[in-house]
Amino acid sequence: MIVIVPHPDIELKLIKMQKEIIRQIIEADKEAVPYSAMPLWIETRFDSVEEAKTKIKKVMILQPQYNEEEKKLVCPVEIETIDGIINSKLDFICGLLRCARNDKMARNDKMACNDGTKTLCHCEERSDEAIHLDNEIFPLAVKIFRLGECTSYKPGVYELSSTIWKKLSS
Repeated sequence: MIVIVPHPDIELKLIKMQKEIIRQIIEADKEAVPYSAMPLWIETRFDSVEEAKTKIKKVMILQPQYNEEEKKLVCPVEIETIDGIINSKLDFICGLLRCARNDKMARNDKMACNDGTKTLCHCEERSDEAIHLDNEIFPLAVKIFRLGECTSYKPGVYELSSTIWKKLSS
């Protein structure tokens, strides 16, 4: 599997955003146990690092969204290539057993937030937005990144081989 690893400057922005969102979730629900997803890399559908290097034209990380199936926040990612657009994702925050959606979604679906003991979970009615996202960060263009092949599929082991840096033109 070929992955994109953002430049450390982009990783730092993402890590700061992870910390802020986790702080907000814990403030809204003291029983929540969210944690940052690691590593911050983006899976691609390329067969080799060289193929990815020649075909990728643009990488854009979009605003985090709650993934109902996986019970976590993920950032959709659009990878523009010479062949078209590849949709991928960046795992962002894990450990969200209950909804972690902004309150606009909660107003439309309050029953989904009701677990029998609490009525609102992270979707606090008292605030305009329970999870406030910095709209100035997203969408986040990734112009400098490493490409590498994931060589270990074991949980908790993250190994990359054949890594190369790529810088996209503006």
